[in-house]
Amino acid sequence: MDGPDVRIRSRVGAHESLSSVIEAIKVLFPDFNPDNEVNETGFPRENAWIDLHGDGGSMARFVQALRDQRILDTGMDAMTMDSTDQSTLFRLSRQAAIVGKVGFVLEGEASFGGHFEVLLESTGLIHWIEKATFHEGRNHVPRSVGDGYGMEMDGASREWNDED
Repeated sequence: MDGPDVRIRSRVGAHESLSSVIEAIKVLFPDFNPDNEVNETGFPRENAWIDLHGDGGSMARFVQALRDQRILDTGMDAMTMDSTDQSTLFRLSRQAAIVGKVGFVLEGEASFGGHFEVLLESTGLIHWIEKATFHEGRNHVPRSVGDGYGMEMDGASREWNDED
């Protein structure tokens, strides 16, 4: 399955290791290729912030991590919170990524160790996300983007199986 165009961005502070941030991103997006030249200098760096950005490559490892962690529905919900049919933006914890885990950082939340942003762009992106995050359980409890059963904007779960 061909995936969307992937762009990744992270602000790296003078107190942070640029190579460690790149390493964390590459655990989930091994094809990440920074657009800007990234030279590790000593601490502290002259610039207070470096805007690290570049092509993320394939979504395969990231989707496999969602599958391995058994968080495909959470992934679908978190990836589509700030989306249109052709683009979406979501944030991932750098600290979780360095150990191969997916940790979504919701809008307005701070993440110890920082985060990086992932921008996905493609025609029919919502359909692609639904297909990429499909699992056997959806044959019994169907889910789709915007079905009202996803998590709340603050990350709280919605109770969809309670009889009112």
